[in-house]
Amino acid sequence: MPKVKINPFILLALTFTSITWALYAYRSYSNQEIAYGIIFTSLSIIFISLVIWGFVRNKKVDSTG
Repeated sequence: MPKVKINPFILLALTFTSITWALYAYRSYSNQEIAYGIIFTSLSIIFISLVIWGFVRNKKVDSTG
């Protein structure tokens, strides 16, 4: 079964989502809502790592054929 590429629009949407969550985390930290800040910071980091993994995976799929 051949590997398929992850759609770039999905990666773009994940990028915007993680940026939005990072901004919300910053707002939560400034409002002294530490729990929300930690949750949304961790979600933002997870989604940024998923985007990076998606770009790396797409490059591998392109190079193998």
